[in-house]
Amino acid sequence: MSFRSRLLLFGYPLLEIATAYAVALWIGWGWMLLLVLLGFPIGFALMRNAADAAMRDVQEAAATGTEPDASKHALAFFGGLLVMIPGFWSDLAGALLVIPLTQRLFRRNLSSWLSTRVTTIRMPGVHYPGGDIIQGTVIRTDPEDPPGRSPRGAIED
Repeated sequence: MSFRSRLLLFGYPLLEIATAYAVALWIGWGWMLLLVLLGFPIGFALMRNAADAAMRDVQEAAATGTEPDASKHALAFFGGLLVMIPGFWSDLAGALLVIPLTQRLFRRNLSSWLSTRVTTIRMPGVHYPGGDIIQGTVIRTDPEDPPGRSPRGAIED
């Protein structure tokens, strides 16, 4: 195990614990615990909003025939995940990924990396221009139907 991985594995939790202890001494243990616990619903809401916005962008891109920009929503989703992780430093990193000003800085670096690794998944119920559309009538037949009776679900003109 390299020094960097050991530092991340052991140093980061120690940094979070030391910061939580310092904040608890500064504002009190109850307030510190409340701040840490508030990260769960806030992070969940950030993740949900990023997922909803990504779905809207995918639908708009499908309607116009363009590729959606996944980097903005991926950063916001990951920022929400970092806010959900208990700790003040992870909350700070998550907030930096969610705030629009700093998000633009990260997005410039991440956009090219993501575009080579993320593919668009076709979602059911979304029309994709350029695809084959075969129009027709679906008639469901049931082996128990008596002869001469129209099948269930058939559209009669």
